[in-house]
Amino acid sequence: MTDGAFSLSPPGSFPLSADPAFQNEVRGELERLIARVRESAAAPCVAGVLLTGSFARGEGTIIATGGSESRWLSDVECLVVVRGGIVSKNEIQRSMRRIERDTNSECGNAARGIKVELRAILTEGMLRLRPAIFTSELCEHAKLLWGDPAAIPVPPTTWSRAEVSKHDAFRLLNNRIIEQIEVRSEYADHAGDSTAAAYSLAKFWIDLGTSLSVFMGCYRPGYRSRQKPIEDALAHQQIFSADACGRFIGRFRNAMAQKLGQSGFTSRDLDCEFNEAVEIARATWNWESGQLLGSGTAAGDWRGIFARLSSLETAAQRMRDWARVLRQPSGLWQLGPRTMLAAARVGSLATLVYGTGCVIDFFWDEIGSSNGHGSEMTAELCGSLGVEAREPSERRRLLTRATLNTWERHLRFAAA
Repeated sequence: MTDGAFSLSPPGSFPLSADPAFQNEVRGELERLIARVRESAAAPCVAGVLLTGSFARGEGTIIATGGSESRWLSDVECLVVVRGGIVSKNEIQRSMRRIERDTNSECGNAARGIKVELRAILTEGMLRLRPAIFTSELCEHAKLLWGDPAAIPVPPTTWSRAEVSKHDAFRLLNNRIIEQIEVRSEYADHAGDSTAAAYSLAKFWIDLGTSLSVFMGCYRPGYRSRQKPIEDALAHQQIFSADACGRFIGRFRNAMAQKLGQSGFTSRDLDCEFNEAVEIARATWNWESGQLLGSGTAAGDWRGIFARLSSLETAAQRMRDWARVLRQPSGLWQLGPRTMLAAARVGSLATLVYGTGCVIDFFWDEIGSSNGHGSEMTAELCGSLGVEAREPSERRRLLTRATLNTWERHLRFAAA
């Protein structure tokens, strides 16, 4: 973006991959993606396609897997800016989902792990984007791959320079915790490959650091630019013990090196790193939620997690959450009465989802056992999400899956 406007930046006119060896490969895939958008039913209303995320920053992670094969670990994230009143909202959504499905399921793309995500936004919606991590990085790094620069509004520059909300940073942490329980569950069941799990852990350490950087006042809209400020700020904070702080910085540095292509994803046992990620994430979650609530104490037992999340949610946010749920009849049917009742007890669907995700992550071993404390947690959470299974490990797996399904519905409600 230059002079407060997005300039046209065709694929290949700027760095895309952290490893320059894959520049042409990414350029070719982006050109094919743009062609699909231009040929879609939604094309008449598309003002432009903005590339966001790692590839827009030149930090996309792709690794060689032997011979001439590649493995895409970073997702291709795009914001498709559309004009209202030309094509129906439903048709736009159908077109975006069809492009995603066709691109991601293509044989060669599926083999390389290519995953495209297209998010449609109205031109006037660009002006309503609030100060957030996404907005900051959009204004700083997004690239207009195709379209008319004059037709695409830029979020207010005063907002892009505004202090990012700590609530937004805390939301980032909670979303990554939800994603992490999925990866850990697949790893425990030997259902996923170790490279994908290792990459997920690297992203987790980086985003955990990103969330902390907002609270510590040193956030920067780019991985390279935020590393040193985060490490320097941690040296003057008392968020973790000296030992835990040293271990986190070590993991953070290694994750940055992996993300930027400076070191590989070697095959190794990840159980120790998963446990360490839980330890640091739990301490971070307690500290950040305490900062938001003005409390220096930890959340206490597992029920305290739901209590904190409920306290952080304003009445307006709660009403908005319920309004989104209630205007989706099919979603209500999919959630079921038990989940709806459980959401009402803790305040909202958002509190139920994120609270359950944190409990699964922070008490992973207890939930996977048949001991008293873990049994109590599991019984209550399974009852809330309608999960039934006999074996403890099976209950944990099904509970994780139910939490992820409910989270995905929550996100769809919010985006509707």
